[in-house]
Amino acid sequence: MKIGVNWHLQFRMIIKELEERLEEKTIKLQIAERKLKKYENNNTRTTGNGKDNNVVKFSRPVFTTRD
Repeated sequence: MKIGVNWHLQFRMIIKELEERLEEKTIKLQIAERKLKKYENNNTRTTGNGKDNNVVKFSRPVFTTRD
């Protein structure tokens, strides 16, 4: 960047561009946080009927007591 007659305008334009990029990143971060919160709530909370959402169902019976 070369500093010329209109250096103040150049700096204002750079600041404006950086503020726009920051606003865009902030919006993306907020969206990602909402998605993460939704995912965590779905997998850790129980449903309204009292059943857990995050239960692994085995295809065959698992015996906890063995000989």
